[in-house]
Amino acid sequence: MNFSELKELSAFINILADASKKITSKGFGSNFSSTTKNDGSPVTKFDINAEKIICDQILKKFPNHNIIAEENGSVKNESDYTWIIDPIDGTRSYIIGRPLWGTLIGFAFKGQPIIGLADFPALNERWIGFANNCFLNDLEYHFNANQIENLSEATIASTSPSLFSVEGSTKYKKLLNKAKYHTWSGDCHNYCLVLKGGLDLVVEEGLSSYDILPLVPILKSQNIKITDWGGQELEVENDTFYKYKTIVASNSEIYDQAISLLK
Repeated sequence: MNFSELKELSAFINILADASKKITSKGFGSNFSSTTKNDGSPVTKFDINAEKIICDQILKKFPNHNIIAEENGSVKNESDYTWIIDPIDGTRSYIIGRPLWGTLIGFAFKGQPIIGLADFPALNERWIGFANNCFLNDLEYHFNANQIENLSEATIASTSPSLFSVEGSTKYKKLLNKAKYHTWSGDCHNYCLVLKGGLDLVVEEGLSSYDILPLVPILKSQNIKITDWGGQELEVENDTFYKYKTIVASNSEIYDQAISLLK
Protein backbone atom coordinates (compact mmCIF):
# COMPACT_ATOMS: atom_id res chain seq x y z
CA MET A 1 0.00 0.00 0.00
CA ASN A 2 1.26 3.49 -0.81
CA PHE A 3 1.65 6.36 1.63
CA SER A 4 -1.63 8.09 0.75
CA GLU A 5 -3.59 4.85 1.29
CA LEU A 6 -1.88 4.28 4.63
CA LYS A 7 -2.58 7.86 5.67
CA GLU A 8 -6.25 7.49 4.74
CA LEU A 9 -6.54 4.27 6.71
CA SER A 10 -4.84 5.84 9.72
CA ALA A 11 -7.44 8.63 9.67
CA PHE A 12 -10.21 6.00 9.68
CA ILE A 13 -8.55 4.17 12.59
CA ASN A 14 -8.55 7.44 14.53
CA ILE A 15 -12.30 7.70 13.92
CA LEU A 16 -12.73 4.15 15.26
CA ALA A 17 -10.72 5.02 18.36
CA ASP A 18 -12.80 8.15 18.95
CA ALA A 19 -16.00 6.11 18.84
CA SER A 20 -14.57 3.54 21.25
CA LYS A 21 -13.26 6.22 23.60
CA LYS A 22 -16.74 7.68 24.09
CA ILE A 23 -17.87 4.33 25.46
CA THR A 24 -14.86 3.29 27.51
CA SER A 25 -14.36 6.73 29.09
CA LYS A 26 -17.93 6.71 30.41
CA GLY A 27 -17.30 3.44 32.19
CA PHE A 28 -13.83 4.09 33.59
CA GLY A 29 -13.95 5.06 37.23
CA SER A 30 -17.66 4.33 37.55
CA ASN A 31 -19.37 1.69 39.62
CA PHE A 32 -20.06 -1.30 37.37
CA SER A 33 -19.98 -5.08 37.45
CA SER A 34 -17.91 -7.47 35.35
CA THR A 35 -18.23 -11.11 34.38
CA THR A 36 -15.61 -13.82 33.99
CA LYS A 37 -14.99 -15.48 30.63
CA ASN A 38 -14.20 -19.16 30.12
CA ASP A 39 -10.48 -18.41 30.08
CA GLY A 40 -10.71 -16.79 33.52
CA SER A 41 -10.27 -13.21 32.30
CA PRO A 42 -12.78 -10.47 33.11
CA VAL A 43 -15.04 -8.68 30.63
CA THR A 44 -17.35 -5.69 31.04
CA LYS A 45 -20.22 -4.27 29.03
CA PHE A 46 -17.84 -1.50 27.97
CA ASP A 47 -15.46 -4.02 26.32
CA ILE A 48 -18.37 -5.54 24.45
CA ASN A 49 -20.03 -2.27 23.41
CA ALA A 50 -16.77 -0.63 22.33
CA GLU A 51 -15.80 -3.62 20.23
CA LYS A 52 -19.23 -3.71 18.61
CA ILE A 53 -19.09 -0.10 17.47
CA ILE A 54 -15.57 -0.57 16.10
CA CYS A 55 -16.48 -3.73 14.20
CA ASP A 56 -19.76 -2.28 12.88
CA GLN A 57 -17.94 0.71 11.41
CA ILE A 58 -15.24 -1.47 9.85
CA LEU A 59 -17.77 -3.77 8.19
CA LYS A 60 -19.82 -0.83 6.97
CA LYS A 61 -16.76 0.58 5.19
CA PHE A 62 -14.98 -2.71 4.37
CA PRO A 63 -17.60 -5.49 4.34
CA ASN A 64 -15.22 -8.08 2.88
CA HIS A 65 -12.36 -7.65 5.36
CA ASN A 66 -11.46 -10.09 8.13
CA ILE A 67 -11.70 -9.10 11.78
CA ILE A 68 -9.96 -10.68 14.76
CA ALA A 69 -11.55 -9.32 17.94
CA GLU A 70 -11.20 -10.29 21.59
CA GLU A 71 -14.86 -10.51 22.44
CA ASN A 72 -17.57 -11.43 19.89
CA GLY A 73 -16.76 -9.45 16.77
CA SER A 74 -14.47 -11.76 14.78
CA VAL A 75 -15.30 -12.18 11.08
CA LYS A 76 -13.54 -14.49 8.62
CA ASN A 77 -13.97 -13.51 4.96
CA GLU A 78 -10.84 -15.08 3.42
CA SER A 79 -9.60 -11.57 2.65
CA ASP A 80 -5.99 -10.38 2.40
CA TYR A 81 -6.97 -7.58 4.78
CA THR A 82 -7.40 -8.22 8.50
CA TRP A 83 -8.34 -5.93 11.37
CA ILE A 84 -7.15 -6.82 14.88
CA ILE A 85 -9.20 -5.33 17.72
CA ASP A 86 -8.82 -5.22 21.50
CA PRO A 87 -11.35 -2.71 22.88
CA ILE A 88 -9.86 -2.67 26.38
CA ASP A 89 -6.41 -4.19 26.74
CA GLY A 90 -5.93 -4.40 30.49
CA THR A 91 -9.50 -4.98 31.61
CA ARG A 92 -8.33 -5.75 35.14
CA SER A 93 -6.67 -2.32 35.29
CA TYR A 94 -9.83 -0.77 33.85
CA ILE A 95 -12.01 -2.38 36.50
CA ILE A 96 -9.91 -1.26 39.48
CA GLY A 97 -9.37 2.28 38.18
CA ARG A 98 -5.73 2.01 37.07
CA PRO A 99 -5.29 4.27 33.99
CA LEU A 100 -2.87 2.07 32.00
CA TRP A 101 -5.55 0.21 29.99
CA GLY A 102 -5.70 0.93 26.28
CA THR A 103 -7.64 0.35 23.08
CA LEU A 104 -5.63 -1.47 20.40
CA ILE A 105 -6.58 -1.42 16.71
CA GLY A 106 -4.38 -2.94 14.05
CA PHE A 107 -4.58 -3.50 10.31
CA ALA A 108 -2.70 -6.26 8.51
CA PHE A 109 -2.17 -7.07 4.83
CA LYS A 110 -1.47 -10.71 3.95
CA GLY A 111 -0.69 -11.38 7.59
CA GLN A 112 1.75 -8.50 8.03
CA PRO A 113 0.74 -5.77 10.52
CA ILE A 114 1.12 -2.46 8.67
CA ILE A 115 -0.86 0.08 10.72
CA GLY A 116 -1.36 0.17 14.47
CA LEU A 117 -3.06 2.34 17.06
CA ALA A 118 -2.76 2.30 20.84
CA ASP A 119 -5.11 4.71 22.59
CA PHE A 120 -5.02 5.41 26.35
CA PRO A 121 -8.13 7.49 27.07
CA ALA A 122 -7.45 7.91 30.78
CA LEU A 123 -3.98 9.28 30.01
CA ASN A 124 -5.00 11.35 26.97
CA GLU A 125 -2.31 9.52 25.02
CA ARG A 126 -2.77 8.13 21.52
CA TRP A 127 -0.10 6.46 19.42
CA ILE A 128 -0.40 5.53 15.77
CA GLY A 129 2.29 4.14 13.49
CA PHE A 130 2.75 3.00 9.91
CA ALA A 131 5.80 2.62 7.67
CA ASN A 132 8.40 5.05 9.11
CA ASN A 133 5.78 7.33 10.63
CA CYS A 134 4.85 7.57 14.29
CA PHE A 135 2.41 10.03 15.84
CA LEU A 136 1.67 10.82 19.48
CA ASN A 137 -1.56 12.82 19.85
CA ASP A 138 -1.40 13.72 16.14
CA LEU A 139 2.14 15.13 16.41
CA GLU A 140 5.11 13.44 14.72
CA TYR A 141 7.11 11.45 17.22
CA HIS A 142 10.77 10.47 16.95
CA PHE A 143 12.40 8.04 19.34
CA ASN A 144 15.53 9.66 20.76
CA ALA A 145 15.98 8.12 24.20
CA ASN A 146 19.43 7.55 25.63
CA GLN A 147 20.70 4.20 24.37
CA ILE A 148 22.22 1.66 26.72
CA GLU A 149 24.29 -1.17 25.35
CA ASN A 150 24.49 -3.67 28.20
CA LEU A 151 21.71 -5.84 29.60
CA SER A 152 23.07 -5.11 33.08
CA GLU A 153 21.83 -1.52 32.67
CA ALA A 154 18.37 -2.47 31.37
CA THR A 155 14.96 -1.98 32.93
CA ILE A 156 12.57 -4.81 32.00
CA ALA A 157 8.80 -5.09 32.28
CA SER A 158 6.15 -7.75 31.80
CA THR A 159 2.45 -7.78 32.57
CA SER A 160 2.11 -10.78 34.88
CA PRO A 161 4.07 -13.87 35.96
CA SER A 162 0.88 -15.91 35.50
CA LEU A 163 1.20 -15.55 31.71
CA PHE A 164 4.47 -17.50 31.61
CA SER A 165 4.76 -21.27 31.22
CA VAL A 166 7.09 -23.14 33.58
CA GLU A 167 9.82 -23.18 30.93
CA GLY A 168 9.18 -19.56 30.00
CA SER A 169 9.33 -18.47 33.62
CA THR A 170 12.71 -20.14 34.03
CA LYS A 171 14.08 -18.32 31.00
CA TYR A 172 12.61 -15.03 32.14
CA LYS A 173 14.23 -15.35 35.57
CA LYS A 174 17.61 -15.81 33.87
CA LEU A 175 16.95 -12.57 32.02
CA LEU A 176 16.00 -10.74 35.22
CA ASN A 177 19.18 -11.90 36.93
CA LYS A 178 21.18 -10.07 34.25
CA ALA A 179 19.13 -6.87 34.26
CA LYS A 180 19.25 -3.77 36.46
CA TYR A 181 15.55 -3.24 37.27
CA HIS A 182 12.27 -5.06 36.73
CA THR A 183 8.59 -4.22 37.06
CA TRP A 184 5.32 -6.16 36.72
CA SER A 185 1.99 -4.87 35.35
CA GLY A 186 1.53 -2.16 32.71
CA ASP A 187 -0.33 -4.10 30.01
CA CYS A 188 0.05 -2.58 26.54
CA HIS A 189 1.34 0.71 27.95
CA ASN A 190 4.68 -0.97 28.65
CA TYR A 191 5.42 -1.00 24.94
CA CYS A 192 4.86 2.73 24.68
CA LEU A 193 7.21 3.24 27.61
CA VAL A 194 9.92 1.67 25.46
CA LEU A 195 9.16 4.34 22.86
CA LYS A 196 9.42 7.00 25.57
CA GLY A 197 12.69 5.62 26.93
CA GLY A 198 11.38 4.58 30.35
CA LEU A 199 11.79 0.86 29.61
CA ASP A 200 14.50 -0.92 27.67
CA LEU A 201 12.86 -4.34 27.34
CA VAL A 202 9.39 -5.86 27.43
CA VAL A 203 9.19 -9.65 27.40
CA GLU A 204 5.90 -11.57 27.41
CA GLU A 205 4.45 -15.02 26.85
CA GLY A 206 0.88 -16.20 26.33
CA LEU A 207 -0.32 -13.21 24.31
CA SER A 208 -3.17 -13.34 21.80
CA SER A 209 -2.94 -11.59 18.45
CA TYR A 210 -5.05 -8.64 19.59
CA ASP A 211 -2.72 -8.11 22.59
CA ILE A 212 0.37 -7.45 20.49
CA LEU A 213 -0.09 -7.18 16.70
CA PRO A 214 -1.56 -3.64 16.71
CA LEU A 215 1.58 -2.46 18.50
CA VAL A 216 3.99 -3.88 15.92
CA PRO A 217 3.77 -1.07 13.31
CA ILE A 218 4.09 1.61 16.00
CA LEU A 219 7.26 0.10 17.42
CA LYS A 220 8.82 -0.79 14.07
CA SER A 221 8.24 2.74 12.78
CA GLN A 222 10.90 3.86 15.28
CA ASN A 223 13.23 0.91 14.71
CA ILE A 224 12.31 -0.68 18.04
CA LYS A 225 13.14 -4.38 17.85
CA ILE A 226 10.12 -6.66 18.15
CA THR A 227 10.06 -10.40 17.40
CA ASP A 228 9.09 -13.67 18.98
CA TRP A 229 11.56 -15.51 21.23
CA GLY A 230 12.95 -17.32 18.22
CA GLY A 231 13.78 -14.08 16.41
CA GLN A 232 10.90 -14.36 13.93
CA GLU A 233 8.73 -11.42 12.85
CA LEU A 234 5.23 -11.31 14.37
CA GLU A 235 2.34 -11.82 11.98
CA VAL A 236 -1.27 -12.96 11.89
CA GLU A 237 -1.47 -16.71 12.48
CA ASN A 238 -4.12 -18.98 10.94
CA ASP A 239 -4.77 -20.51 14.36
CA THR A 240 -6.90 -17.99 16.25
CA PHE A 241 -5.86 -19.63 19.55
CA TYR A 242 -2.16 -19.15 18.81
CA LYS A 243 -0.20 -17.63 21.71
CA TYR A 244 2.72 -15.30 21.07
CA LYS A 245 6.04 -15.12 22.93
CA THR A 246 7.33 -11.61 22.36
CA ILE A 247 10.44 -9.57 23.02
CA VAL A 248 10.66 -5.81 22.50
CA ALA A 249 13.97 -4.01 22.88
CA SER A 250 15.00 -0.41 22.47
CA ASN A 251 18.05 -1.35 20.36
CA SER A 252 19.83 -4.24 18.71
CA GLU A 253 22.55 -4.56 21.37
CA ILE A 254 20.08 -5.14 24.20
CA TYR A 255 17.92 -7.32 21.97
CA ASP A 256 20.80 -9.65 21.06
CA GLN A 257 21.81 -10.12 24.68
CA ALA A 258 18.27 -10.73 25.85
CA ILE A 259 17.11 -13.09 23.14
CA SER A 260 20.15 -15.30 23.66
CA LEU A 261 18.65 -16.15 27.06
CA LEU A 262 15.17 -16.82 25.66
CA LYS A 263 15.86 -19.05 22.67
